Amino acid sequence: MAENWATDEQEDMESRHESRFKSEQLLVKQKVVYEQPLNERMRIWLRLEYLFEEMLYRLRGPSAWDSRAALAGLVDILEFTARNDCKPDLIKDLERHTQDLLRWKQSPKVDEQRLNNLLNKINNLIEQLGTPEQRLSRLFDEHYLIASVRQRSTIPGGTSRIDVPAYHHWLQSSPKQRQQDLNEWVNYLTPLREGIDLNLYLIRQNAIPTHEVAQGGFFQTKLDSKNEVQLVRVSLSGDHPYYPEMSGGKHRFTLRFFEHPAPQERPHATEQDVHFELACCSHAN
Repeated sequence: MAENWATDEQEDMESRHESRFKSEQLLVKQKVVYEQPLNERMRIWLRLEYLFEEMLYRLRGPSAWDSRAALAGLVDILEFTARNDCKPDLIKDLERHTQDLLRWKQSPKVDEQRLNNLLNKINNLIEQLGTPEQRLSRLFDEHYLIASVRQRSTIPGGTSRIDVPAYHHWLQSSPKQRQQDLNEWVNYLTPLREGIDLNLYLIRQNAIPTHEVAQGGFFQTKLDSKNEVQLVRVSLSGDHPYYPEMSGGKHRFTLRFFEHPAPQERPHATEQDVHFELACCSHAN
């Protein structure tokens, strides 16, 4: 599967964020993907990916409420990264991808130009991620507006116009000005976001989906520990009446499918056989 990293058409990481939500709405009736990380590092990457996607989606909105949500998302990311030292682990993951890709460099089936472009992208991100974090910490600690929002964000309604007048004043500026300011602040996080995007892209690509059946709504399988599976992906059609709950670790994982006919009711485990697509994603071997 590592060959596919260099031979398949790679989505542009910037445009992927801009088009993802529209494409998900178009594909919702075709396929829904559920993911389960099998280690804490992968869980961190997925959570940060979610936070970035939410923030960037709101960033494009013109209303003051959109700007509120975008800034709240930025604060969430800063809080998350302050508690988790992400960059060293991300650099290690990207360096491992480099070694994996270099092993395929001599393959006659590999598009060498695309492979080299991907390797250059990884090396550039590693270099950017390795720079001192002074700018990020200064943005977080010394930026008056962000610091004020962060301080009040744990209080329900704490960032209202009666609590942070300076925030209310900034929200009255034009959509263009607010988006310009937000983009300037978000750019500090671009290397981290792009590194996470690329890391997850390469891991997700390194899997061959298989068709499976959960007998009576239950499925369990052993994992080959030599493959170091990082992420399990379960795909169902968008109109499927079931959803999976997953758990697992290094050696095995289990799926239990549930029915949830009404939001106000408790879900219940189905006893029906469930057909689904399974992908066990790992680093290349």
